[in-house]
Amino acid sequence: MTRRALALLLTLALAAGCGDAADDAAVPDRAPDVTGVVATPGTAAEPVLVDASDPYYEGMSLLRGDPVVLGAGGDAAPADLRAGVPVEVWTAGACAESYPVQCEILAVRVLD
Repeated sequence: MTRRALALLLTLALAAGCGDAADDAAVPDRAPDVTGVVATPGTAAEPVLVDASDPYYEGMSLLRGDPVVLGAGGDAAPADLRAGVPVEVWTAGACAESYPVQCEILAVRVLD
């Protein structure tokens, strides 16, 4: 194998690994604040959390703020937050005391 081909392969391997590190960096280095299942109640287009591991977060919007959405294998998008999909959720700071609670979402990891 030529040096140029070897250098190209090494560059591609390093570039592929960088995406995973960036995704991991987007998720806070702590346990998720809550887990649950995605729902889209009524005709609302915005996904919410149901069957929350902590009832305080029941019905919370999953797209409030500018959250990073990750799949179990890495990249995902808000469109991946389909009804019935289990998720882990990380919030930022204090939440607005309303019903449902209003929290700024840092990251959502799709588990399915």
